[in-house]
Amino acid sequence: MKRGLFRTIDTFLGECARVHEDAGDAFPYLRPDIYRMLGFQPAYEDLPLVTPQGQDLRPN
Repeated sequence: MKRGLFRTIDTFLGECARVHEDAGDAFPYLRPDIYRMLGFQPAYEDLPLVTPQGQDLRPN
């Protein structure tokens, strides 16, 4: 995980970019549109997807 960034699924925001808690960031979640607008690297699509424990990505 480069720089502690990864994609995940948040119950409120939906799919988003997240900074690992070890980074000590005050707001560790970013919606995809904001991540792209700010021009962060690596590209949002290149971030590894980490599903929250107890959730899966299968549709209902």
